Amino acid sequence: MRSFFLVLLCGIGVVLSGCAAQASFGDAITEGEPTPIPTPVVPSKPIYTVERGDIVYERRFFGRISPVLAEEFAFEIDGRVQELFVDAGVDISQGDVLARLNTNALENQLLAANEELAIATSILESAENKERFDSRRAALNLQMAQIQLDHAIANAADPPSADENLQISLLTIARDLAQVAIDELTDGVDPQLRFDVQRAQKRVDELNTAIASAELIAPSDGRLTYFAPDPGEQVFAFEPIAVVADMTVLEVTDEMDADDLSELAEGMPLTIQRASIPGNVYSGTIASLPAPYGLSTDEFVHVAFDSQPPPDEFKVGDRMNFTVVIDTREDVLVLPTSAIRTFSGREFIVVQNEGVQQRVDVRLGLEGGGMVEILKGAEENQVVIGP
Repeated sequence: MRSFFLVLLCGIGVVLSGCAAQASFGDAITEGEPTPIPTPVVPSKPIYTVERGDIVYERRFFGRISPVLAEEFAFEIDGRVQELFVDAGVDISQGDVLARLNTNALENQLLAANEELAIATSILESAENKERFDSRRAALNLQMAQIQLDHAIANAADPPSADENLQISLLTIARDLAQVAIDELTDGVDPQLRFDVQRAQKRVDELNTAIASAELIAPSDGRLTYFAPDPGEQVFAFEPIAVVADMTVLEVTDEMDADDLSELAEGMPLTIQRASIPGNVYSGTIASLPAPYGLSTDEFVHVAFDSQPPPDEFKVGDRMNFTVVIDTREDVLVLPTSAIRTFSGREFIVVQNEGVQQRVDVRLGLEGGGMVEILKGAEENQVVIGP
């Protein structure tokens, strides 16, 4: 029994010591004070004032630097590229040789064609020489026959005897035969011989032209902005492989959809600036728009510089942006676009009037630069509570 009371007393001591510890912990946070709960911060709504100002609606587009004048060109014959003498990006002059095709096969054909021409020419010359000698011989025979005839007539009796008449008749026939021989030679040599020479010469000329065409010649002065062939590559006649551009007159070109084009017009002023690294700002104009929006002959918008940039300022293909002022409103009621609220297609603002907030429908006009024109529903200096 005694041991039971000792255990009981020990248990009571442990309980009391635990209570003492709990009491001392509660003293640190002030006994009886509830644990504080953070109060949510209610953000204040922005306040705007209806003011008078200007609205500028502008659009920014992106395009590429392009030469106004550029010319594509190509080899005039099929072939395989043997040599390149320049690279894209260099300035060239009219008449410069830029590349050459392999002409080994053409040169072998030319050698054979020249041999054929030489043979045909030799045959023709032989025939012409023979014709010349035959003509001379026939002329002499005619002369001799005429002399003999004249002599026989001059020495015949008056009237001539039967033998003299016979002799005169025979000599007359001999003279006429000599004339026939001359007439036969008037047609000259066989026309086929001349045709053979002409055909052989034509073939030689064609091969010489083809060999000359195996060189790619610069058609004009400018910068070689595109140059496609590689050594050993097969190219085809009149298939463009190079472009030379006049870099003294540049423009910006862009391809747009119908929605964008409908907002633009030829002659609109604008500003031009490099897209990647902002720098100089140039003034410009929309020079032409594609049909049916303008008179451009292609599908691009063409933007002209008012003053051309300095040489080497840009490269063909540089990315540019151009900003066009589409419309403006001056001295109109304006609010930031963030002040406008929308619900179920309804546009309204919340105005502060003598401490009372009231919803007011508004009709909006031009928007630009983060501001919007208020056509109806608000008054100047009216206080508007933002959403």
